[in-house]
Amino acid sequence: MTIRRAIKTGLSTFTLALSLSLAVPALAQQGPVEGWGLEATDVVPDPAIVYGTLDNGMKYAIQRNDVPEGAASFRMHFDIGSFGEEDDEQGLAHFIEHMAFNGSTNVPEGEMLPLLERLGLSFGADTNAYTSFDETVYMLEAPNTNEETLETALMLLRETASELTFTPEAVNREREILVSERRVRDTADLRNFRDQFDFRIPDTRYVSRFPIGLDEVLRTAPAERLRGFYDRFYRPDNATLIVVGDFDVAAMEADIRERFSTWQPSGDAGTIPAIGTLDFDREAAFDSFVDPTISETVAIYQQRPYTDPADTVAERTRDQVETLGQIMFNRRITRIANRENSPILGGGVSFTSDDDLSDYSAISISTRDGAWAEGLAIAEQELRRALEYGFTQSELDYALTQVDSALRRGAEQAGARSNSQLASALVNAAEENDFLTTPQYRYDLFQQARPQLTLEAVNAAFREEWEVGNPLVRVTAKVLDGGTEAVAAAYGQSAQLAVAAPEDTAVGDFAYADWGTPGTVTSDTMIEDLGIRTVTFANNVRLNIKQTDFEPGRVRFNVAMDGGSFALDGMNTTAASIYLQLASAVGGLGQHSADELTELLAGQQVSTGIGAGTDTFNSGGVTTPDDLAMQMKVSAAFLTDLGLRPEADARFNATIDAIWGQLTSQPSQVFGLRSGEQVADSPYLAFPSREELGSVDRVALREAVLAAAASGAIEIGIVGDVDPDAAIAAVAQSFGALPERNAEFSAHDDKRELTFVDLSGEAVNDYTHTGQADQALIGSIWRTTDDTDYREAAGLGLLTGLLRLKALETLREELAATYSPLVSGSTSSDFDGYGTMSLAAVIDPAQADDVRSIITRLASELRDEPVSDDFLLRARQPVLESIRLSRENNGYWISVVADAQSEADRLDRVRQQIAVVESFTPADLQALAQRYLTPERRADTRILMAPTAQ
Repeated sequence: MTIRRAIKTGLSTFTLALSLSLAVPALAQQGPVEGWGLEATDVVPDPAIVYGTLDNGMKYAIQRNDVPEGAASFRMHFDIGSFGEEDDEQGLAHFIEHMAFNGSTNVPEGEMLPLLERLGLSFGADTNAYTSFDETVYMLEAPNTNEETLETALMLLRETASELTFTPEAVNREREILVSERRVRDTADLRNFRDQFDFRIPDTRYVSRFPIGLDEVLRTAPAERLRGFYDRFYRPDNATLIVVGDFDVAAMEADIRERFSTWQPSGDAGTIPAIGTLDFDREAAFDSFVDPTISETVAIYQQRPYTDPADTVAERTRDQVETLGQIMFNRRITRIANRENSPILGGGVSFTSDDDLSDYSAISISTRDGAWAEGLAIAEQELRRALEYGFTQSELDYALTQVDSALRRGAEQAGARSNSQLASALVNAAEENDFLTTPQYRYDLFQQARPQLTLEAVNAAFREEWEVGNPLVRVTAKVLDGGTEAVAAAYGQSAQLAVAAPEDTAVGDFAYADWGTPGTVTSDTMIEDLGIRTVTFANNVRLNIKQTDFEPGRVRFNVAMDGGSFALDGMNTTAASIYLQLASAVGGLGQHSADELTELLAGQQVSTGIGAGTDTFNSGGVTTPDDLAMQMKVSAAFLTDLGLRPEADARFNATIDAIWGQLTSQPSQVFGLRSGEQVADSPYLAFPSREELGSVDRVALREAVLAAAASGAIEIGIVGDVDPDAAIAAVAQSFGALPERNAEFSAHDDKRELTFVDLSGEAVNDYTHTGQADQALIGSIWRTTDDTDYREAAGLGLLTGLLRLKALETLREELAATYSPLVSGSTSSDFDGYGTMSLAAVIDPAQADDVRSIITRLASELRDEPVSDDFLLRARQPVLESIRLSRENNGYWISVVADAQSEADRLDRVRQQIAVVESFTPADLQALAQRYLTPERRADTRILMAPTAQ
């Protein structure tokens, strides 16, 4: 369960001097959305969505979709969040969300999650909810659409609607879980968010009604107070049910009507107090937020009265004009960020709203540590440059190309939208009392409006967004001498400097268009049962292709080249790998900077940059059938002519500075970063220090990649909506044209052997964090093994699932020690004998000894006694359903296809996966626990706040 930020991007409106509303005719006329009674506009709703309203006032929306096939997404939206809380109810909207998982009239306490797990839904991934300022949403992801699962999902949402029981005992058990969640979320980012609200929209309910609530209310509010809030706001006329999936729509609608028509409100309806008012004539103001763990940013806001215009063609055209201005301004900021030694990391402009309170324009820019004043000057001067001189035609051409291609791809890839994506879009429509259109309609509307999207229109719109109100200027920094006075002074100094007109930039030719004579194919075979075509070129480059219809218009790819961390001898391999991942795209190519590539690739869905695995350098991502040939050329360029220009250093170090404080301030992050070193003494597993990260030799790193590129084996995987022959041609014209290279990847046998730490299970590895004093982490890590034995690896995965269920039932439900236990497991394919299983919890430091003993006890229980068949079913069924769904997912298949030739022996794992998982008995898993969850294989961890952080 999560608390979602409720600042949503909305349509900011303005009155253009140009008569856009008259210039853009509607594509068609449309009456009110059937069933929801919305006012008619000239915008055409998606005809595939069935809207309806029951006699009791509950709305619903249903849409058939088969991505993934045989699954469904359920959402129950309540038009109530923390805004509706009285002073003594702060946090109760979120509290009720928790209670929905704790018993109702027809589902005893503790039975809901087991019921769902038996059907294949796992807690967190498939059963979840969130509470915001103005909405509460319950979510179920049904992995199958058989009658039992659909009936159960509807039954549970019907129970949530009006049948929650709120027994005092259940309420009392949940209190500390909510406090634990508040504790985990109490970070510098949240405090910064609160401070920003207090500065920008003071004395409103946005400031006084954060959904997380107050500890004193969460710990003391009686059950009847929760019941009172529930009865006031959980009413049919305040709810919308959304179902998207692979089912018969008419049958689903009939079932909804039958189940929910009996729902009648209890008592009088609640009212939500006014959110507050703002002084839109407020003088210019300045603010600062200082915290040693915060990322440094500067922001300029201008606010104006809130508007909520009808959804019309004219309004959508105005919104499109705004979007073009945003793209152009943000492109300017990116160019500055990409300069060598730039003081900023990036940022841009946005036009958005605080619902029912204000519309506002904002420029937000991330800066290097200590460079906030330079960043503020850039923000102020670039805004003034845009307002005084406007944008250029070449900038508009770039923006139009980007928007056109994005909307076109959206239309072409409409069939790739998942159930959860469509359901979330319908939730937003319900929250805004709006409706949805098709991607094709949005593309057609853009084409129709294209003549009106002129430079004059865009410049006028951008200026109008900044005409109302005085600037509100805010800085976040790790250190800020002089406070708000220093911010005001820096802003004033910048405002005194003149700005020049922008310069147009010329775009040259792509230097990597011609790789020479295309490669020839020497081997072309088909793995019939898996549908994988394997190709080898004369230069030994391997290509594996699987054509699917899971994601129309999308192609996933992965290029692996021999090398990776194992090829980075003489440097801190982990630090160098992180550098490559974060900075290679910014560092560009040998013949093109990152900025030049952005212009050259405008309108194309092409990924840039590379990463480093343990034994390979990689390029991967998502492209389109039309862009695949260009993607292969760009990937080949990054792997064989990596630029790593000097600007990469500045961006990398600034990024690490920005996030380092966040990594070290959260105990869960510290635990994740320090887990490997507690089990094995290896440079490939130890996370580097800040100093090691800052000392990466960029030149040596580039040379190592280029050395690997000279002759290293290459294997490419391509999956999706692709013509296999076109994929072969695309690779032939790029990687296939490279000089002959090694056919096989390097074995690196000596580097795969680790020196394991001598574990006793008694000593505790102590670490510190720099966050809050009331946060501690207690955890244990067990050393398991690698994945050589597939059945054993699958069994360890199931054992991890059993440990997770036990942790939820004990640490969360019984002890209320933590909001969400941290459980993970992995078996390595890179290192001999290496694998881990871990359980940890972020807790109140006073509970440290109790939690450590419970973790030890849970492992002992799994060793000492086999679990029940039902307990195993609850752990296994979500795994089986996940496997089934994954077979309908290109993300799964690219991981299989990527090494289908070099790791051909592993393809049997795909064939055997379900049978292997189904083969385990409770006794089998007990035997694995006896082998691996033992004291002599366990490392214990304790993470407390560093004394210096106090």
